[in-house]
Amino acid sequence: MVTTVLGVVLSAIGLVLLQLNPYDDSKDRNEITTRATDFAVAYNTYDVVDVANYQKRLKGLLTPKYDKEFVKITDVIFKALESKQQKSGGAKVQAAAVDTIDKDSAVAIVAVDAKITNTDNKAAVLRHFRWKVSFTKTDGTWLISAFESIAPRSAVAAPSPSATPSEGSGE
Repeated sequence: MVTTVLGVVLSAIGLVLLQLNPYDDSKDRNEITTRATDFAVAYNTYDVVDVANYQKRLKGLLTPKYDKEFVKITDVIFKALESKQQKSGGAKVQAAAVDTIDKDSAVAIVAVDAKITNTDNKAAVLRHFRWKVSFTKTDGTWLISAFESIAPRSAVAAPSPSATPSEGSGE
């Protein structure tokens, strides 16, 4: 009896607190989706000979800490790709959605296609990228604090029933 009353009282308090300070995340979800889309297009549009422009375009989307890490990584990667004259462009976001969200952090998933050329492939090769993008709300703005590639899932077909030996066949 006491636990039932306690449960009812705590539920009522929770409802009152929620009504006093509701968190409507629709505005944040829209901003995160927009920023994830902007990131996917900017990240997948580059020319390795112009690393400074690339880093500058992405700077406003990243947290200051993550931007420092990003600059170090892209300096090394672009230097390694320079002889291949690699370029990526024509980035087109297929979908972007918020996976998880609270008041100061969120994760979005973005699907983007881009065309890549280099000295090995003069004709543009269409590539399909999927990103998991982590956001942190910094001074009222959603900024990217990390991102990672999502590996495509492989489908494995099960053998058809006709491919297995049947009962009584002696196999």
